[in-house]
Amino acid sequence: MKIKLLFFLFLTLSVKAFAQQYVIGKVSSEFDTALQSVVIYNTRTDEKVLSDKEGNFMIVAKQADELRFIKSGYDRRSSIISTQSFTQSLNIILTQSPYDIAEIELKFQATGDLIRDIKALDPSKRVVALNSTMKSYMMTPFTVVAPKLSTPSAFTAPDYSAGQVNILGITSAVFGIIKKSKNPPITTANYAETQEFYRQVKRNLDLSFYTSQGWGEEQIDRFLIYADQTQSLAKLYRKNFDVGAISWAMRLAYKEYIRTHKVGS
Repeated sequence: MKIKLLFFLFLTLSVKAFAQQYVIGKVSSEFDTALQSVVIYNTRTDEKVLSDKEGNFMIVAKQADELRFIKSGYDRRSSIISTQSFTQSLNIILTQSPYDIAEIELKFQATGDLIRDIKALDPSKRVVALNSTMKSYMMTPFTVVAPKLSTPSAFTAPDYSAGQVNILGITSAVFGIIKKSKNPPITTANYAETQEFYRQVKRNLDLSFYTSQGWGEEQIDRFLIYADQTQSLAKLYRKNFDVGAISWAMRLAYKEYIRTHKVGS
């Protein structure tokens, strides 16, 4: 009887020792979507299984085994098997790996038409108008009163001429008024004044030199904007329209323009 009991006990222990234990679980994404074809790899036994279309898997493992979960486009995940892994489902969540978006380079496609290609590279009329308006705004005087360094009246020397007529001051003021009446003050032109000045230039100046270079009206307009920006034509001559001075300033601008710009002939 004792021999039979010992044999039965030995058989029970052997079955328990060699019995295989399975870990059952599910693999899903961070958005709670089941992931199919995830590789579940046991590092101890080198066994590999794949999750089904529902994300479920089953693999042989023991306590303290390391299971690795691998899928293209997702970060790897590892899990150490514990005693609870055999009694409840092992739920694994994989997060998508970040990736760089391919760079798209937009290149200028030349048509072979010089005038058309230059027009495509130049800023639009709205941009030119906006830049002109911003330039005028930046050139306007500062409206906030700045602090002035001066000596308080309590500490200044007495003014013995106070209450008397300053002949030199009056004379200087009169001459200043006369000079201002003859020569209007130089101020920055606004957008409307600038456009009117351009029209006056095209009406009153001889532009045959530029048309002889093969320039059309569009190229002359672009050059006129360039000459105004470099020589301040509208600012200096819109109120005192001097044909000779404007022509000379445009010739100076032309020398720099043909050196820095591609122009048709």
